[in-house]
Amino acid sequence: MAASTGRGRLFLLALLGFLGEASGSLGAGASRDDDLLLPYPRARARFPRDCTRVRTGGREHESWPPPPGAPGAGDVAVHTFVSHFGDRAVAGHLTRVVAPLRALSVLEPGGPGGCAAKRRATVEETARAAGCRAAQNGGFFRMSTGECLGNVVSDGRLVSSSGGLQNAQFGIRRDGTLVTGYLSEEEVLDTENPFVQLLSGVVWLIRNGSVYINESQATECDETQETGSFSKFVNVISARTAVGHDRKGQLVLFHADGQTEQRGINLWEMAEFLLKQDVVNAINLDGGGSATFVLNGTLASYPSDHCQDNMWRCPRRVSTVVCVHEPRCQPPDCHGHGTCVEGHCRCTGGFWRGAGCGELDCGPSNCSGHGLCTETGCRCEAGWMGTNCSEVKQCFRSCEGGEASLFTRTAWLALTLALVFLLLVSTTANVALLLGSRAERQRYLDGDYVYHPLQEMNGELLAAEKEQPGGSCNPFKD
Repeated sequence: MAASTGRGRLFLLALLGFLGEASGSLGAGASRDDDLLLPYPRARARFPRDCTRVRTGGREHESWPPPPGAPGAGDVAVHTFVSHFGDRAVAGHLTRVVAPLRALSVLEPGGPGGCAAKRRATVEETARAAGCRAAQNGGFFRMSTGECLGNVVSDGRLVSSSGGLQNAQFGIRRDGTLVTGYLSEEEVLDTENPFVQLLSGVVWLIRNGSVYINESQATECDETQETGSFSKFVNVISARTAVGHDRKGQLVLFHADGQTEQRGINLWEMAEFLLKQDVVNAINLDGGGSATFVLNGTLASYPSDHCQDNMWRCPRRVSTVVCVHEPRCQPPDCHGHGTCVEGHCRCTGGFWRGAGCGELDCGPSNCSGHGLCTETGCRCEAGWMGTNCSEVKQCFRSCEGGEASLFTRTAWLALTLALVFLLLVSTTANVALLLGSRAERQRYLDGDYVYHPLQEMNGELLAAEKEQPGGSCNPFKD
């Protein structure tokens, strides 16, 4: 395999791809589903190993830690290639996603409820509705009914369960861990660190940096699809898609144009190509006429299915879709204290901080250790004041008891002097009154006694005197 540079045949191939995009995007009608690339025959003898259901316990899989957070965590890089595989020139796309936990979703066909309704939709239709920046077809499905096959977890919702059937899986857990390989039903349904995204493929292409195709053929279940020979499925050239991750923990999506037995690549060639891109774990997804790549809502691949008018090519209506979108904030609602913009929470208010706007921060001193940071600022403890609780309140006495004085030292001194002055004035007045009353009483005591008889009041006293019997004499009468 070697990169193609400046060859006329590749220019012609690119031109055909452009015309294919135009015919697929603007042409009316559905595809004829005529480029079938399915791993198993419609009818074959079943052997016990074919569809062994593993309910409990751990199965063989690889877990990879999420990439460390970075300011550019929302970065998505889409690379277009035209490369040689033997004497064949193959065009395709390789997409890297820096933060898969926040920027990747497994979508049901046509939106939520698509698998339950056994709905099929083109990748364009599903991607446009979800606002995907880049998208490609996902897991396998039953062509005759539209049934989603294997495990499907979409944005934290378990949509479909294989019941423990063993096929290659790729998923992302809640903590960002990337999981590739075979899973028991118990592992799929784990609630301690559940899957937020999960889909099934056929054939574990690369395991821990080595091609793992032969081992996969001895393990996987044949109920994932309906037609074809598994050996032919692995070795035939066709359009292919895959999902995996590199050593940095970045998600990698792969798409290659082709048509079964005419152009494209086989699984061995795809695995070798991915190894050279530093991919350490990857699984194969649906290919053939299902292989579709959409960029910013527009078809960017060359479909292999024919339209109803056999002259043109049309994209197939498929099942699940792998969608790369604008990174979502964690949590999506920014704890109710901010707005999510391009994967970053813009906090509201003056004191909410942190990646998810869930931390109160009142500045470098954070209330100086003498207060509580609230949504409105520092709430200072008793005896402290100021915007950051760094100023000590002036107390009349020690504030250790927790009660601060309402007056300053100067105010208390002024109040005390005023009270002393009032006390002196009161004392002087009382002494003066006391001395004055004594002088008045002494003046009365030093003078002659003078008697003033009672005066007649309304004639009552005079009448009383006249009515006294026997003419008794009044010793006080003149």
